[in-house]
Amino acid sequence: MSSSDPDSRMLLLLRHGKAEGMGEQDIDRDLTERGRQQARLIGDYLRAQGVRPSRVLVSPAARTRQTFEALASAMPELDARVDIVDGLYEGGAHETVQALRELPDEDRVVLVVGHEPAMSMLGHLLADEDSDSGALAQARIGISTGSMCVLTGPLGSWDELDEDSLTLHTIVRS
Repeated sequence: MSSSDPDSRMLLLLRHGKAEGMGEQDIDRDLTERGRQQARLIGDYLRAQGVRPSRVLVSPAARTRQTFEALASAMPELDARVDIVDGLYEGGAHETVQALRELPDEDRVVLVVGHEPAMSMLGHLLADEDSDSGALAQARIGISTGSMCVLTGPLGSWDELDEDSLTLHTIVRS
């Protein structure tokens, strides 16, 4: 995001990349090579768009942490503060909203790396009437691994985040 508007926010909701099967504890499941590739592609997309998050909220699950690491490898200029947020693993959309509302105002571009169904539910919940109808339809049914909802809006601070407060522009698939 290149705008210098202090009342503008961008929220990126990324579902982790493709993960290994259910052979171990769910929280410990690793990304597959395809999952790492998906994350790098999202990093390439963000770099090409000139979008650099200043804050990243990541679930404590291995697959979400690995997704962020692979994404970051495609964005060498990324210098974001990374917070592991326990509530992103077992919580839902409302827990994620609570974590976002606590962010400082200077974090204008935020990336959340989490799980389904919370990522698509949150994208749909926050989407206003100006949102892209195709992206809204996709958010209603869920997003695939390695997909990211892109939302923006005129929030003075993150504590103003509420239902219908951002515009869902697209869902980027890797």
